[in-house]
Amino acid sequence: MAAKRWSRAAAVAGLTAALLCLSGCQALGLPGAAPTTPHPTSAPADVAPPLDCAAFTATPAVEALLGAAAPLATTPADALATPAGRGPFGAQAAGGGWCRWGDDPAASPAATAAPVHLLSVQLLPRATASWQWQAQQYAQTAATGAHYDGGESRGGDCGRAASGAGSTCHTNVLVGGSWLAVDAVSSTSAIDEKAFHALVQSFVPTAAAIDARATTPAPVKPLPCGDAAWLKAVAGVYGPTSVAVLAPAPTFGLPNALVGDPRVAVCAYRAASGDSTLIGTVSILRGASAAYATYHGLVVSRDPDASGGTIQLGSTELATLVRHTDASGSAPAETVIDALVGDAWIQFAAVTGSDDQAASVVQWVAGRL
Repeated sequence: MAAKRWSRAAAVAGLTAALLCLSGCQALGLPGAAPTTPHPTSAPADVAPPLDCAAFTATPAVEALLGAAAPLATTPADALATPAGRGPFGAQAAGGGWCRWGDDPAASPAATAAPVHLLSVQLLPRATASWQWQAQQYAQTAATGAHYDGGESRGGDCGRAASGAGSTCHTNVLVGGSWLAVDAVSSTSAIDEKAFHALVQSFVPTAAAIDARATTPAPVKPLPCGDAAWLKAVAGVYGPTSVAVLAPAPTFGLPNALVGDPRVAVCAYRAASGDSTLIGTVSILRGASAAYATYHGLVVSRDPDASGGTIQLGSTELATLVRHTDASGSAPAETVIDALVGDAWIQFAAVTGSDDQAASVVQWVAGRL
């Protein structure tokens, strides 16, 4: 039986309708969910950013750098990008966080070509080992950067747009044991590189104070999403004789620093034979209730076609959030299914197959937590 779905109007009132039976249930040996009726639930409340962003800098300093209004925001840049475990919410789940001043380009349709003025900050604690490993493995993208008192900089650069209008600056700074990543974008002006580095330098004391407060998290159950059982489950849903995991992109950066964090698991699956077609990417973020609330609210507010359903975990029905993205540049169109199981956020972003198939992967992962 196919999954029941409903429009955003119903999703806003409540994202818990019936996913009657997942097409992959039999392949995974899982029971299908019994028919249910949509029932009202409240939309998630606004959630404050995980960092004290005002402690990093005041808005006028950001606006002077970008040459336009850039108010402090309550959601991160690229909040709906997939996989969730390699973006700002992954950093949040790993005990760090994010800040954004100015525009979120993803919030505006590409056809509007609206000006973009953005400063984005991400901070990831306990990242020294990954910093050192990446500096060796990805040396071409990990060149020593500008000097910062109290931090080591790598992999930074500033550049102008090919059209001549607009510019960007980016840097990574290791502050104590925490990875600080800062990005600035202005589509209408040239960002002054010295001013950018001066602003980042002003961030270092705040990052150092956060790093000093970082604690060792409690151990969590490993989620080896590249192990044979996981590959077999994905193959059972999508049909290839075998499935393999794609390696992360060989680039120095904070997203790859999340690879080894036990609270964030991400695996991209592809067919292991034939044309090696990408199937989809799973993200599991532990301790992510607040992050999921922010994400959920964004999806409901921005995507008029977002819908919901349920998966079955034992005798419990769990709500899912369903959305579809369009292809953009090198990024393929995706079916994205999200669910919160306890405080664990599960996301499967599929580039092939049906909503039911993607949901059955989420249901299988929920059973592994």
